Amino acid sequence: MNNKDAIFIQINDLLKQVLDPEIGMNIVDLGLVYEISVSEENEIGVVMTLTTPGCPMGQSITDTVTNLLTRHLPGYTVKIELVWFPAWDASMISEAGQAQLNGTTEQEKNEEEPKSFWNRFF
Repeated sequence: MNNKDAIFIQINDLLKQVLDPEIGMNIVDLGLVYEISVSEENEIGVVMTLTTPGCPMGQSITDTVTNLLTRHLPGYTVKIELVWFPAWDASMISEAGQAQLNGTTEQEKNEEEPKSFWNRFF
């Protein structure tokens, strides 16, 4: 793994620490983060959305993203771009996020699924 890959993984892991306080889920699994980029000038770009354009916690969420990335990656600047297209909807929630909403873990979900095609019928 090269340094750039490691930075992307670190950014993604850090963004998973940022919760939407109304839903109680991190912004990555919630599907609010559309794109992450790192420029040659060490600028981290985060293209993201909110659950609604009038989200009362929007400023808090974007400030938390900026502060967290700046604190943990001090050699980088952070630029957040809020976009409204595509509009966020629940289909953007990751499988891990869906499991959290349903109150199950990934392991529990895997244990519930049939092991073969035939097990679905018997």
